[in-house]
Amino acid sequence: MGYLDNINWATAYIEANLHRNIRAGEVAAEAGYSLFHFHRIFLAATGEPLKTYIRKRRLTLAARALIEEDAGIIDIALDAGFESQEAFTRAFKKMFGLPPGRFRKQKHHYPSRYKNRFTMNPFREEGRMMTPEIMEKKGFKVVGIGYFGTNENNEIPELWDEFMDRAHEIGNPGNPAHFYGLCNVPQEGAAPSNGNTAFEYVAGREVLSCEDIPEGMVAREVPDGKYAVFTHRGSLDNLKTTYGYIYGEWARNQGMDILSENFDFEFYNERFDPAGSDSSELYIYIPVK
Repeated sequence: MGYLDNINWATAYIEANLHRNIRAGEVAAEAGYSLFHFHRIFLAATGEPLKTYIRKRRLTLAARALIEEDAGIIDIALDAGFESQEAFTRAFKKMFGLPPGRFRKQKHHYPSRYKNRFTMNPFREEGRMMTPEIMEKKGFKVVGIGYFGTNENNEIPELWDEFMDRAHEIGNPGNPAHFYGLCNVPQEGAAPSNGNTAFEYVAGREVLSCEDIPEGMVAREVPDGKYAVFTHRGSLDNLKTTYGYIYGEWARNQGMDILSENFDFEFYNERFDPAGSDSSELYIYIPVK
């Protein structure tokens, strides 16, 4: 099966288990991926983190229950996994534009959403199957601003904005046109159990040494390694799709082991255009054995 088939399998599993607390690890195992790889594939396929997807599915079923059943709002809220009616009301209004009581009185038609089948692989549809270059890269040092979380609210673009405003503060730079987005995930036992996979991301620039790190920044050293290098062309809006292909279709069929204990990273050089022109290129390095 391709990665979209595996995502369909995972969403079917979610549908069958919405009535209970679903752990991210079990959904990933059902799809046949590690937790971190599954997070990226699921995000690329659905456009949302797993936790958000599950919450919206439960809210959609709650909307249906409000119209078709006589149960109290608090009972529907608890069935949807909310600890209080107040929290349920806030989330419901944000999604549907009405509080639950008014929604029930108006018998507003609820949208049948967030239960999708993902049948299109854009790389196959457009004839853009990606073949990486396998290469060795010497270790290097990066100083930048770090983030740890799930990127549920799309914090990473804001992180880059903050970093670019302060990049001039970094001493001992290497090539001034070389920037990196380093990504690393802790061992699964250290990852939070809130439904998404937390990871570290550092937006930074290459440096010759890690001395005199500016306040609020961090230093990371990437060791020598072997990488599969993919070229992402065009707008960053499609970057999630590229990652979905890498960690899904390619990772399932390439016959190499991805080294999850090492950094994968994005490399930005003179060929990258922040405006996202068709000629823009950035390079994604995936550590392999």
